[in-house]
Amino acid sequence: MSEKTVLIEKKGRIAFIILNRPEKLNALNADLFKELDEALEELKNDAGVSVLIIKGNGRAFSVGYDVSKYNNRTVQEDRDKLEEYTRRWLRIWEFPKPIIAQVQGFALAGGTQLLACCDIVITDEEAQFGFPSLPLGGGFVGIYWGWHVGPQRAKLLDLTAGSRITGKEATEYGLAAKCFKREELEEETLNIARGIAKTPLDILILKKKAHNRIMELQGFRTGIMFGPEQDAIIHTADGIKLVHEKIKELGLKGAIEWFNSQEV
Repeated sequence: MSEKTVLIEKKGRIAFIILNRPEKLNALNADLFKELDEALEELKNDAGVSVLIIKGNGRAFSVGYDVSKYNNRTVQEDRDKLEEYTRRWLRIWEFPKPIIAQVQGFALAGGTQLLACCDIVITDEEAQFGFPSLPLGGGFVGIYWGWHVGPQRAKLLDLTAGSRITGKEATEYGLAAKCFKREELEEETLNIARGIAKTPLDILILKKKAHNRIMELQGFRTGIMFGPEQDAIIHTADGIKLVHEKIKELGLKGAIEWFNSQEV
């Protein structure tokens, strides 16, 4: 039997959801998504759990979607798959109990969609947040960033392939709430969760809902639901096709070297 891609650990009223593909830097694939859904459902119904912490096993929180295989879908099939991803992130957003993302190592691309839908992000100050090293789409990941870092910084990072900011910068920008040294991250995140968990669960549920309502009134849900259409359209662009041709010709590493060597 293959090893589980999502693990659950509990400490009192705190539950850890642990992404468990360390050899792939917790890249998101179908198995992980299925087990993530199952873990969330289990913990939603556990009256003994008040706060969740999502973290990654190994050197990364998550480097995003597993793109080792490029699927040739129709535009409609592509849009539908992207909407499936978006609705999964909305399930994180709508989860009744507070969710903290504990970020170490790398949080890239689709991994940042996950943490952007959590309630609080706590990070290692040297962690790396950012975007794919090649322009493989658009209007799907970056729109999550704008809600936290503002439109100019979101554009600056999203329009620059391979852009990165540290955990310290992510905290200064507003993508994370606090940052700590790597060796302090686990205990400090747990302390924050314990402080939240002292409040009765019924109050926490209502408080979270109240905060989310404000962002929804500002257009958060409508905005990210636009992403699947935008990304599916961009996937048909000649520039995207060229990048995939280069990946096929040179391999991923070679395609990144080709992209970075371009003179402008």
